[in-house]
Amino acid sequence: MRCAEHCEVVANRPVATSQFEIEIHCPTVALYAQPGQFVQMRVQSGYEPLFSRPFSVFRRFPERGNFSVVYLARGTFTRLLADKRPGESVFVVGPLGNRFLVAQPANETAHLLVAGGVGAPPLYLLAEELVQMDVPREKIVVVNGARRHDLLVCQEHFAELGVHLWAVTEDGSMGAKGKVTDVLKDLRQQGELPDKRCQVYTCGPTAMLEAVAKFARKHGIPCQVSMETLMPCGLGVCLGCAVKVRTTDGVDYKRACVDGPIFDATEVVWE
Repeated sequence: MRCAEHCEVVANRPVATSQFEIEIHCPTVALYAQPGQFVQMRVQSGYEPLFSRPFSVFRRFPERGNFSVVYLARGTFTRLLADKRPGESVFVVGPLGNRFLVAQPANETAHLLVAGGVGAPPLYLLAEELVQMDVPREKIVVVNGARRHDLLVCQEHFAELGVHLWAVTEDGSMGAKGKVTDVLKDLRQQGELPDKRCQVYTCGPTAMLEAVAKFARKHGIPCQVSMETLMPCGLGVCLGCAVKVRTTDGVDYKRACVDGPIFDATEVVWE
């Protein structure tokens, strides 16, 4: 089920440097959004900004009909979004796209969630689902990365779930120093990533996705990636979110908004 309607802003709170979590009243998204899916939002009815923007669903509060997304206020659209106050509205279309598929049998699989910056929210929703499925906490491993500590997103929320959580920052200001792939290599060497029944789920900047995908391929670990790309319409009409993929005949293109945003990492042509 999908909605397309003006929805009331319930809260709009800072969560990190220039990053905010906006909570919106929209029962349809609150009830039906699944991990990895997104919504398209418009902040005003005029022509500036012209296009809507996609945002991964972060948290759902079905009991009160609300959901939230996390965004980085760095452009015209997101600055307008940051100015929204409770009681005002935004136009929401969603939930859209496909979802992360939980590897089965879930209780016997090591689930490795790798996040970069604002790629953390959809992985939080996945981690929450895994916990609700009674997957043992030690089998849910989250590697949450950012350039520095004040840009880490969802760290406290992951911690509240009780999962095996690693923080990594490029400047070493919190957790391990380096990139998420450095932590993945350490986990591999420590034997915490089994050869069998392990699944990687990742969301973040494209360069990080490519690095994680290469790590997974090297060690024969299945990997699902959430592609971060522009989605001007979110409905498969504009073709502005094309992702280059491998096919039996060579290469082709798929639309991230309707064929994704979740893809098998081996399917994506990394350029």
